[in-house]
Amino acid sequence: MEYRLIGEIVLNKNIKQKEIEVKKYLKKSEEDILKTLKDLDEIKFESEYEIKDNNLILVRMDTYRQSAHSIFYRIRKTLAEYLGKNLHIGITTLEVKHLKIKFPLEKLPIENLQIPFVNKIEFNKQEKTCTIEFENIDKNFITKGNVERLIKRIKEKIDLTYYEGKAEYYKLLYESPKREIKVNSDPTIEMVNRNWIAPASTKGKWVYWAPATALFRTMEKIVVEELLNPLGFNEMINSNIVSGEDIWLRTGHLEGMPMEIYYVAEPVTRNVKAWEHFVDLLKITKEIPYDEFKKMIQFKPLKGLVYAQCPSIYWALKGKTIAVETFPILLFERATNSFRYESGGRHGIERVDEFHRIEVVFMGEPEELLKIREKIAEKYKHIFNEILEIEWRMASVTPFYMQQAGDLFEMGLEEGQLGTIDYEAWLPYRGTREDSEWLEFQNLSIVGEKYIKAFNIKHQKNQLIWSGCTGIGLERWVAVFLAQHGLNRKEWPQKFKEYIPDMPKPLKFY
Repeated sequence: MEYRLIGEIVLNKNIKQKEIEVKKYLKKSEEDILKTLKDLDEIKFESEYEIKDNNLILVRMDTYRQSAHSIFYRIRKTLAEYLGKNLHIGITTLEVKHLKIKFPLEKLPIENLQIPFVNKIEFNKQEKTCTIEFENIDKNFITKGNVERLIKRIKEKIDLTYYEGKAEYYKLLYESPKREIKVNSDPTIEMVNRNWIAPASTKGKWVYWAPATALFRTMEKIVVEELLNPLGFNEMINSNIVSGEDIWLRTGHLEGMPMEIYYVAEPVTRNVKAWEHFVDLLKITKEIPYDEFKKMIQFKPLKGLVYAQCPSIYWALKGKTIAVETFPILLFERATNSFRYESGGRHGIERVDEFHRIEVVFMGEPEELLKIREKIAEKYKHIFNEILEIEWRMASVTPFYMQQAGDLFEMGLEEGQLGTIDYEAWLPYRGTREDSEWLEFQNLSIVGEKYIKAFNIKHQKNQLIWSGCTGIGLERWVAVFLAQHGLNRKEWPQKFKEYIPDMPKPLKFY
């Protein structure tokens, strides 16, 4: 990487008469810093200093392999010591006026690339390089490592343009026996027509009347009695509101899906008098005065509704050293709903903005986790084949980028051991088995150290910890079951009916 920097050092005294001494101490500061750098023989460094306006030093730096901006700010400490001790001169400010960085790329962007903070960005096709230029950079932007993260982000965005639309790694692991399908209708429409469900007051959400709720509770009961209790999972209760700073920044949710999150704002104050003008406008106009409302709520710190239940569980373990006898950690949570803004992608009860889910989280040493995943997979197979009697299949869908990440498999694991297993079911109303899109209604993942590292969770004996999760979406389980068996209880599998002896009567309207 090549760097070119123009900076200014402003001193608190006139130094025109001491120009030679000041430049000597500048070079001495340089030498002290360069001695601390690794692979010094491979680093190219050139600098030039010019005294201007009596107390201003104009700095020009050209470096190779070592960032000029980091050297520039490191100069401050040593230079201040020399100048203060020998000349009784202090440094008022250091400012980077211009910074140009040229770095190599593995591949060039295939579309126009936009990035914030830079004043200019250029790509050289022949050299396969990118050159970025900054003007008047804030000190914190440099010292906090933002320049390096910006370069990394450019490379990520280029990679993304190549990976978008590329199929994930997909390996079919199992197909259930084919079932005799007796219905061919969209279960959501049928449930609405029978008053089992009704649209909620906001988009992408439903009100579940007694019959639908009974099905949800039945699915829950099956999961708890057939899977969670036998495997030793313990129930916990989570919060419905998540911190953007403490959780989503760590997990990457705020980077990956900010457009899908439901955000929450607290009132600025609970003082009744402070809200009086808002209430006056509301009562007089019978309309919500949004301009006034914006003044009365706070957006910082950032908060939102639960996107997935597991990050909050990891946050509660942040910085903890877990005792040996606690492992494996086996938890499940079903008290909080999950919220994801689906926009135009909503459909029926299987693709909603608010859904009910049992989140299952497990943590432990890698070999232990692989065994737990195998046991969970066997339980799912039993439930889907013997109790729900649905037609389904399972596949390893480890994403493409994970297949290229060799460090994930440094323990000699087989391909697919880290990543996700998807469970898909046929929905007859969508078309034939062969031609229609099957619904992904269940998943089972081992995510390695992703969240363990993000929240600095440690093992008492410093052993490697992995984590895994499996989210059981009740809407999708019900959608699959009804799409294949219909809404007539008489047609349901016998073992399933044993879990739900009677169905509540639906509401009737005239």
